[in-house]
Amino acid sequence: MNFSSWKTLPRNDYFSARWALRCACLMVFATLVAGVAQAQIGGIDSDPGDPGSGGKNTIKGNVYYPGGRRLDIRAKVKLRSLFGGEQFTLTDDNGAFSFRRQQSGTYTLIVDAGREYELATENVDIIEPARRRDSPGMVINLEITLQLKKTVLQPVGTVSALPSKIPEAAMNFYTQALEAVKSGDQKKALELLDSALKVFPQYVAALNEKGVQLMRQKDLNKAAEALNAAIKLAPEAFTPRLNYGMLLVQTKQYPKAVDELYKALKLNPASATGHLYIGRALVMLNSFDDAEKFLLLAVRYGNDKDEAIEAHRYLGAVYIEKKNVARAAQELEKYLALSPNAKDAKSIGDLIKQLRTSAKSN
Repeated sequence: MNFSSWKTLPRNDYFSARWALRCACLMVFATLVAGVAQAQIGGIDSDPGDPGSGGKNTIKGNVYYPGGRRLDIRAKVKLRSLFGGEQFTLTDDNGAFSFRRQQSGTYTLIVDAGREYELATENVDIIEPARRRDSPGMVINLEITLQLKKTVLQPVGTVSALPSKIPEAAMNFYTQALEAVKSGDQKKALELLDSALKVFPQYVAALNEKGVQLMRQKDLNKAAEALNAAIKLAPEAFTPRLNYGMLLVQTKQYPKAVDELYKALKLNPASATGHLYIGRALVMLNSFDDAEKFLLLAVRYGNDKDEAIEAHRYLGAVYIEKKNVARAAQELEKYLALSPNAKDAKSIGDLIKQLRTSAKSN
């Protein structure tokens, strides 16, 4: 599929009067916090209704490449125990995983990241002291670094830009920073990330997280610096490149955003967020045919989550521009069905009525 045609289109950043009157509400960007939340998804629970092994404890952790950056592919994670059998989950886009509702006992955790890497194995012992019934249980945190198989040879003339292991002090600062993010203390999180980077300036995950937090604080110039530094250290890493592309959309650098997001999608073709943001950038470049293709993929990969919901809204705008009012109404109806309490629900509902009337008259 060739998406290069957008480069030949006019690069004005405004819309026609008809666009402004009929669907300005469609082009209001979702808040950046919602956009960058993808970079901060926690560990995946194998099944929200899964009883685990019947306890109240949690085993969670993060998986890293041999160079020290966070895993940005989905790895298989198994948890075995004598009494609970075998449980299974996948890491998320940041290498995080979680097994909840575990009872006391000895577990073996196995991470399978593909044929290039050795199976990573960790033994976990959960020994609970006497607790009250209302105790929330223990949380066991693991940090797992993959190792290349001896049979996997690196290309001749290439040298890893990162040492084989992240210093423990840097990792501790980084872990504390993530906890500060969860508690809503962005200032503390940034201070801890700076501490991690002072110990280990090549800490790609910390640079990426710093960029995300600076984006949330609207300090976009410094955010760009942090994300660019992460990309230079690990050009094959998906998450920093995705976040940088999102930042470029936020700063209305749409042609550059399309280039960056296209590179990100080559690294992770199934990213709903990547397809949504490149679709948004192409809409702003008036490249509606290409925008439609990417937004439809955002719906496909988003599986009715936030990215897919937002993609339906933008598809409504695209089909209005393409004068396909019936399809525009369908997409906006899907948007409202999935997000009935949206702030723009009333205005979108009124627009759907206008579109349906127009479709009947045509």
